[in-house]
Amino acid sequence: MQLVIFDIDGTLTDTNKVDADCFVRAFYEEFNILHINQNWQDYTHSTDTGITQQIFQKQLGRFPSKEEVLRLKRRFIDLLNQATQNSDLFNPVPGATSVISKLQQLEYHIAIATGGWQDSAKFKLQKAGIDFNNLPLSSSDDSLSREDIIKIAILRSKKHYKIDTFQKTIFIGDGTWDVKAAINLKLPFIGVGKALASKGVQYIINDFSNNKELQNLLINAKPPT
Repeated sequence: MQLVIFDIDGTLTDTNKVDADCFVRAFYEEFNILHINQNWQDYTHSTDTGITQQIFQKQLGRFPSKEEVLRLKRRFIDLLNQATQNSDLFNPVPGATSVISKLQQLEYHIAIATGGWQDSAKFKLQKAGIDFNNLPLSSSDDSLSREDIIKIAILRSKKHYKIDTFQKTIFIGDGTWDVKAAINLKLPFIGVGKALASKGVQYIINDFSNNKELQNLLINAKPPT
């Protein structure tokens, strides 16, 4: 059996902009922190937890407390909820609302691994109309490292699907940090969006509207180098 692991923002949901806008605004509203570097690839760990820790270290000279992280998460969710007044900010990537069920019909097992926090990740999936119920999901609540988040998704999938070893595990993502994680974990990778072609990604799709194209990529995908 094969496992397909999906990222969320920019992969299943077209939410990169609203996610970044609300994330940055939450820092200002909760802690009066401004001038945040939004080139997420510049951070040691391009995950909500990793970015938060690095912002606190740079701006305040210390790590955030658990209570401060909870405050930030709550503010972030509140801002995302306010942003739903414009439903176009939470569109699914074309084909994403049906891709999971179609792959399940082909006997692929599915999991989700996101660098976002769990509550905000589920919020965006729900607003985009993507059914994630009964899927193993790992997030930045589990680790600040994207590689570890993916490893946790694999472990949870083995337990969830009662499988000791998957014949092949394919990771699908849209960010340069996703490519890096796939390289480090030696996982076959499919990139979403043509921008990743310049990063040396060989197997790329624009979206999930062409099921045959995706199936061919799943068969042929290899780890990036």
